[in-house]
Amino acid sequence: MPDEGTAKSTKPSVEPTSSPPKKRGSNDPDSTTSLGFWASLGMILRYRSFSVYLVTSWILGIFGVIINYYIMYYLRDILLDYVLVGVLLAFYMSMELVMRFFGGYLGDNANRKTLSVLTMVVSGLALFVFAFANSFIWLLAGCVVLALSTLFASGSTSYIYENTPREHAGRAMGLLQTSAGFGLLGLALITWLLAGGMAFVPAVQWMYLLGGVCYMVAGVVRAVFLVPSKPIARNDRAASTIREFVRQNWRALRYLATILPVFLTVLIVDAFSDGLYNFVNMYYLNEALMFSIGEISLMLIVVLAFSIPLSITVGGFFDRHGSRRAIAVVYSVMPLCLVLLLIAPVFPSWLPFPSLTTPLVTAYPILGPLLSTAFIATACKRINDILWWTLILTFLRRVIPRTDTAKMISILMIIVMISSVVTPIPAGIVYTVFGAVPVLLVTLILNLVILAILVLGNIQPKSDRDKAIPPE
Repeated sequence: MPDEGTAKSTKPSVEPTSSPPKKRGSNDPDSTTSLGFWASLGMILRYRSFSVYLVTSWILGIFGVIINYYIMYYLRDILLDYVLVGVLLAFYMSMELVMRFFGGYLGDNANRKTLSVLTMVVSGLALFVFAFANSFIWLLAGCVVLALSTLFASGSTSYIYENTPREHAGRAMGLLQTSAGFGLLGLALITWLLAGGMAFVPAVQWMYLLGGVCYMVAGVVRAVFLVPSKPIARNDRAASTIREFVRQNWRALRYLATILPVFLTVLIVDAFSDGLYNFVNMYYLNEALMFSIGEISLMLIVVLAFSIPLSITVGGFFDRHGSRRAIAVVYSVMPLCLVLLLIAPVFPSWLPFPSLTTPLVTAYPILGPLLSTAFIATACKRINDILWWTLILTFLRRVIPRTDTAKMISILMIIVMISSVVTPIPAGIVYTVFGAVPVLLVTLILNLVILAILVLGNIQPKSDRDKAIPPE
């Protein structure tokens, strides 16, 4: 549920007027000034709304982990049918696609602060619905409300973009991605509930109920403390709102297709591969590799703990060395993770000598999942997913114009979702008939294709990144 991001100056809607002199860190045209960690952190936190947004994004992270990682088990245990799970996910993605389409226009023509507040409030309502779900109809209703929250998400993301200093965008986006690390608290709480004897479905429902309350509180905090949005001056208003809506979205699509063709290609292929991986991974760990929910939770705790410092570090790396090098380095780990996951049944432990594993696990049972090859594969893949989106968000902050930020984010997400929406149903069918291995093999091939594109191609814009979308 990668949502958003936001920052604002303590002076009304005005960014700091000066920046340190730029020092190129590489030949990448996207590299910028390299300040020390504390200096750049101080520059970022001068934006008041960034601090408020950062804290509320941590709340998103605490409960977002229950949605992102446990939803597959939750749907399975209620529906008891992998194909039905695939149908429900495909429906949700289709709804999200439609909401994103209209959300881009809304985000560039409505008050972005208000949209940021609505994102939290409607997401909270969705969690309330999921908390009481006990049938396909209830789950369907929850998916509808959760998809509705994405109607406001592009405007919410645009709010943080317009309030983040461009020269420190990498570090700022890294800080926002630390919200994933706060999922440690959510994991600790649900682990405590399960250890106390509560069944899995009721434990998740209690987490959704608590999350709904916290999201509502976070919405109130945003409403009170975020600085009002900057007005967006436009001189291209059409007499017909519908005609203007179509025209603006067409211009955004044309701009992206002509200016960022390689970047778009990477996102499309990555969305398809991620859709396949995300459907089978958690089932593969639980059902094929026989890890319990508690052991999988332990894996995720370690993943999220490492993700916090790494997100900040990779953001700083982007600021110093630019997008092309940083993105290629991060993505190069993805295929290796899938290879490790595929060989996990043959080599269950990553220790070189199996005779070492048994006495260690016997003495310290908690080490069992951490010594497994599946843990290394899953941990590296999950961490790299977080780092990957840190870099994607930073890259977008650098290259898209402020006045059309929401539309362009919306169009990008729609393109990504079109690739994702077709994966759950076939993935569910293939998993039911053949298991996870064929799906993981296809994912590996797609990851290798993406890595080749990143190494051989150039994701940089083909024209001045600071130009607004040209008028027709």
